[in-house]
Amino acid sequence: MTEETFVRELERRADVVHGAPLTFEAVRSKAHGIRRRRRTAVAGAVAAVVAAAILVPTVLTGGTNRSDGPEPAPAIPTVPGASVLHDGVVTRPDGSTVPVDVDNANVTNFGVLTDGRVVVALQEPYVVRVYAGNGSIRAEYPVQANVVVMSADDTVAAWVGEDYRTSVLRSGAAELVTMDGPPSPGGESPGSIDAVLDADHVLVGDHSTTSEVVRPQGKQELTTSEPLRVTDVSPDGDLWAVQYDGGPDSQEGCAGLYDPETATMLARNCEAARLTFSPDGKHLLSLRGDNNMYGEGTILDLDLQPVGSFASSGQGDVISRAAWADATHVLVARTDWTDSTWSLVRVGLGWDDPEVVVPEQAGGNPEGVAEFVLSD
Repeated sequence: MTEETFVRELERRADVVHGAPLTFEAVRSKAHGIRRRRRTAVAGAVAAVVAAAILVPTVLTGGTNRSDGPEPAPAIPTVPGASVLHDGVVTRPDGSTVPVDVDNANVTNFGVLTDGRVVVALQEPYVVRVYAGNGSIRAEYPVQANVVVMSADDTVAAWVGEDYRTSVLRSGAAELVTMDGPPSPGGESPGSIDAVLDADHVLVGDHSTTSEVVRPQGKQELTTSEPLRVTDVSPDGDLWAVQYDGGPDSQEGCAGLYDPETATMLARNCEAARLTFSPDGKHLLSLRGDNNMYGEGTILDLDLQPVGSFASSGQGDVISRAAWADATHVLVARTDWTDSTWSLVRVGLGWDDPEVVVPEQAGGNPEGVAEFVLSD
């Protein structure tokens, strides 16, 4: 399938949604008050988005500038869902594209800010690189951990910088803000950024437990009913998707749905992992597996009961990446590790009615590359 056809196919699947403002009043020991802004989609496949352009200044503080002069960043398309990085092009949910000079085999993950900038975590060099809305390189930041964590509304990107501190890049802002770093799991290893609530409130931990809230004013201990790691936050901010120790018989631990206001675990499922909320907050996606390949994918309701699922046949068919396309569909990058073939499909909540976005084609070994990287 040509890139043009790929773009048109994603354009055809853009859905209509309505937005609500994001606010965040306080994060205390039980971490309440998060509100999540949902973006507005244009009716139909693609319509013109009218918005004020945000100027991206010449230098982003703390990085290596690679461009001359300011450049207006195009308004980001407002259709919710994951963007797709494939063959040097980022395709947004509405079908618009940004060329980026990267090889998928060198990409850990990426996100797209609402001002149009694309933030990519790379392995060689070990950096976070920021691209303008037209694909030109704007800045590059050495890091201790090459993983980008996006806020729920894509207005903030965060990572662990070279100095072990929390680096925060806000949509529309030129200056990279640094705050206290996450706790180290031991020695000189960097801790983890687990969730970005907004530019002033970042949940951090030691890769196994989310334990602190980092703010410009400093750190604050996070009190929860039991040790857990936050993997996602619901659209209205009322619930957290978490992972916790499921005991010696659970290889990946267990997944839970946690209410930070009451410090209560509302639902548990030890057959689920790495939960992420749908854009409307009514369902969650679970992926189980390792080594860039998942043998199980499940869509769950808010009781963490399965609605639809995928299980590998054991003959080589696995999931490389999966992410929400919209409130009722999931984009799935499928691969066969026996012959390194790849395809991109879109499935419903029942993991049924698969629609082919990119038909099966030859690619790299899935142990070393994800031919389709889906944005966080």
